[in-house]
Amino acid sequence: MKKIITKWLLISLGVGMIPVVILGASQGGIALSPLILLFFLMVGLAGSAVHANIYAYRKGTKKQKIQGSVFAGISALVIGFLVYSESRCELRQEYATERASGYVRSKPDLDIKNLSEPVFDLEKCVCTFEYSSPTTKFEIFVSEYGELHFSPH
Repeated sequence: MKKIITKWLLISLGVGMIPVVILGASQGGIALSPLILLFFLMVGLAGSAVHANIYAYRKGTKKQKIQGSVFAGISALVIGFLVYSESRCELRQEYATERASGYVRSKPDLDIKNLSEPVFDLEKCVCTFEYSSPTTKFEIFVSEYGELHFSPH
């Protein structure tokens, strides 16, 4: 049964490494690599739990049946925790303010006084700032991963 679980986990993580390697160090690759690996880890856990239980209930002893059931329960808890933790917004308003104001301070032609208060959208996990001066107007979006995106106003 340990061989079955090990095979499922190693194969799923190995298959998950293919898109990670293809995406490489691009911006999308860096942002998506953990999500891709977590997805394939969940697939491996679910597959190994199902396969281990099939093996245990067809050919296994009573001890293996109990171990298979416990492993399936633990796998379900781990998958539930991974899904729950990925669905929460981890962006903090203080961090977003620091990122946006740091960008404005780094540009000599921009004045920090023209940066608006943050507007935090918890559903989209984005913090928006508006920069408005007599000559320049644009919006700064701080994404969940701390990346800055700009939009002309």
